[in-house]
Amino acid sequence: MTTAIINGQETSAKEFAYDGCHKIYLIEDEQDREEARCSEYSIVPISRLQKTFDSSCGLQFIDNWKLDKCYVSQSDSEADIKLI
Repeated sequence: MTTAIINGQETSAKEFAYDGCHKIYLIEDEQDREEARCSEYSIVPISRLQKTFDSSCGLQFIDNWKLDKCYVSQSDSEADIKLI
């Protein structure tokens, strides 16, 4: 079981939603996953988070889907992402 730690904040998310440009939303439950899928976001395994963040445009950020947790703000150009 993989746990992600993003800028010192732990998350239980196992996947994330990605718009293909800069919007990265952590999926924390099945409702998040269904809403992201219905909104036509790509669903990506958490193991690809660092690569996706690094290859996104300069406006990238990481929030959870519910938008009540910010892991990397849009003004940050780097993210410390660890998978344990």
